[in-house]
Amino acid sequence: MATLLHSAETGHATTTFGHIVEAASNLLGLWRQRVVTRRELGYLDDRMLQDIGFSRLDAEREMSKPFWRE
Repeated sequence: MATLLHSAETGHATTTFGHIVEAASNLLGLWRQRVVTRRELGYLDDRMLQDIGFSRLDAEREMSKPFWRE
């Protein structure tokens, strides 16, 4: 009985750890995407920015944000 209880507890801890790892991985992916997207804004000319509804000032503001800020 103690073995069954121990393996149930271990399974719960593993599941929780797995969720933490998955959440961390998702967050790192989001941060990486923000870095890439903000860098790409710098390559767009004013006409292209206008096409997506941004001004040069909007793009500069977005590019100046740290990766962890939305």
